[in-house]
Amino acid sequence: MNFENIQINDGKNGKKVGVLLSGGVDSAVALYLLLKEGYDVTAYHMKTVRDELYINKEIKHKVCCSPSDTYDAQLIAKKFGVPFKIVHVEDVFKNRIIDYFIDENMLGRTPNPCFFCNDYIKFGVVMEKALEDGMDYVASGHYARIIDGRLHKAIDESKDQSYFLASIKKEKLQKIILPNGLFTKEQIRQIAADIGIHVAQKIDSQDLCFLPDNDFRAFFEEHGAEVQPGNIITTEGKIIGRHEGLPFYTIGQRKLGIATGNKLYVKSKSAAGNFLVVAPLNETYQEYMAVSHLNLYEELPGRFSSTVKIRKKSKELKCEATHKEDSLAVTFKEPAFAVTPGQVAVFYDGDKVVCSGVIEQ
Repeated sequence: MNFENIQINDGKNGKKVGVLLSGGVDSAVALYLLLKEGYDVTAYHMKTVRDELYINKEIKHKVCCSPSDTYDAQLIAKKFGVPFKIVHVEDVFKNRIIDYFIDENMLGRTPNPCFFCNDYIKFGVVMEKALEDGMDYVASGHYARIIDGRLHKAIDESKDQSYFLASIKKEKLQKIILPNGLFTKEQIRQIAADIGIHVAQKIDSQDLCFLPDNDFRAFFEEHGAEVQPGNIITTEGKIIGRHEGLPFYTIGQRKLGIATGNKLYVKSKSAAGNFLVVAPLNETYQEYMAVSHLNLYEELPGRFSSTVKIRKKSKELKCEATHKEDSLAVTFKEPAFAVTPGQVAVFYDGDKVVCSGVIEQ
């Protein structure tokens, strides 16, 4: 592919853009592509939790915002000769994301902190800081596209991140640039290697930045959340075992830690009764869901057909939706596995995002 012929955003050359520079390959190449297009670039690197967390915890998976990421981001900014600014968002991240994560878990729901981090933090607090600094736009290394002020899937659907970006309010999109949406992941890594970016083969971040050791039990204890064991019951109400705490399970989970003789899956969770309801696989499929807290990208009719993703790695499902005020009543064309309260539903018209919302039931 001839990278020289790629045009990121015609007519915006010379404008100031703040790039959300994480220290990974994606944002590094996004920064390079924008410089190549003639933008005046400043790098913004956010710190969501204090560095002591990564010093005191065993890091079991690659997460963003760690001290090593900050070091890599500084090297990238230095390589390209752009100003580098660290934005400390630890307090607001604790209030808006970590507390939300804890509260939802204690209510027996399965939260999606990365989805809301994009709206509240990356394209919220950090974006506001960049615009206050005089930036005309804010850019990131996410794989998605903005076309005529609308959010679309990336060219590389295997790496598409429009699901996670669908929390961003429509009016913000005119100020956001997503260069990587025009490329595949392999092309981004090749560009990085060709121009000598030292993180060209760096592993992508996974999971939650505030849980680097993946120790959920210790996390809840440290934050004063009392997680109690309780009963595991069948749909008929028969007690068949004990669970270790509702936050450690999610809808559709197979691993229960008990021997039942049958393959059983988590069908629902009750915070009020502190119990898990389990059922055979065929009983974990649903024909209906309710969605609230809508983020709309267009005016919705009273009833419409769409496809929907109900988790980040799920395939899109055909559905019919009825819109009323700030909610949707959704009927699937075919039953959907493990519809999970607290998770996010993102609705599409082809590769265009129509709206998103939180699954209630």
